[in-house]
Amino acid sequence: EPSLFQADGVHVLTGPIYVEDAEPGDVVAVEILDLKPRPNQDGKTYGSNAAAWWGFQARNDKADGTPYYPGGFMGNGSDPTLPNDETVSIYELDPSGEYATLNYMFKWPFLTDPKGVLRNYYAFPGTCVPHDYPGFSSKVTDMGWTKDETRGIEYNFDPFPAKIPINMHVGC
Repeated sequence: EPSLFQADGVHVLTGPIYVEDAEPGDVVAVEILDLKPRPNQDGKTYGSNAAAWWGFQARNDKADGTPYYPGGFMGNGSDPTLPNDETVSIYELDPSGEYATLNYMFKWPFLTDPKGVLRNYYAFPGTCVPHDYPGFSSKVTDMGWTKDETRGIEYNFDPFPAKIPINMHVGC
């Protein structure tokens, strides 16, 4: 849903992109020669991973044997009585580009998008989350994304320590 996004677009690798002299209907061949993380204004680089309705996690029980609940995506709408195990993990990439460390995690909240649709699941890539704590940009709420203030967002700022090798790729 590109109409919901501003700034860099849905995804900086997949677009939308501008190609000089291209016209609607043109076919564009792209050869990716190199991938590099894009540092933020502090020179740090972050990545994320969503354990959401589309992945392996959503089709299997959790490690303790209990079912994985993918929020309202599986046909139950945005029913607030149903659990949602969708979790987003934020990683900081090492400057060497060789590994990432787990920075923090958060449970997916109930969100209303700029079109007024309430969801308790990660609907599509690029979904913006208006976070609860200081230091996060107000641009997300300025774009029209809101969360259910009665629930807030459940954070884990002390996740298990891990260094994850980086395998830069485009797509799944």
